Amino acid sequence: MKVLALAALTLAPLAVIQAAPKPTNFAPLDYFEENCARCHGPNGSFYGTEFGKGLKDDDALRHIVKEMAEGPGNAPLSPENLEILTDFHRSLRDGKPYIVVVEARKSEKCLILSGEATPDSQITLENGKEVVAVKLEGHKWSVAVPPNFDIEKASLRAVKEGKEKRVPVS
Repeated sequence: MKVLALAALTLAPLAVIQAAPKPTNFAPLDYFEENCARCHGPNGSFYGTEFGKGLKDDDALRHIVKEMAEGPGNAPLSPENLEILTDFHRSLRDGKPYIVVVEARKSEKCLILSGEATPDSQITLENGKEVVAVKLEGHKWSVAVPPNFDIEKASLRAVKEGKEKRVPVS
């Protein structure tokens, strides 16, 4: 695989950029920090290692996340955003890093993806042929997609402490 450095990228006209992925337009880590962290700690750090272990399935996890959002969090979620926040909690439960595309926008010269991820994760954008390093600051990341990068086959990869999560971009 060829690794690309962001500083060496030349920006291409939009005509060579493929369709942008569908972003969530919901920032689950920001939501958690605003509505949940006061009790559960930054990024769920007060949950402990046994968080979610006794739940029989994802429906039980989703139910608890919904109850907490509507109750103590006082910030009800749409069904779509509930799924995204449940996925964040699934990552916490499984001890894996989390990553999500929140926004995809076309600038004058390139496609820019941005989102959120577990702090201190190593993030890359990969398509089977190329690997692009993604800069993470706190829990926010963004990347300018290189010219002619096949976004249709791309995935984001987050790695932390030997564990990884991959999410398809398209």
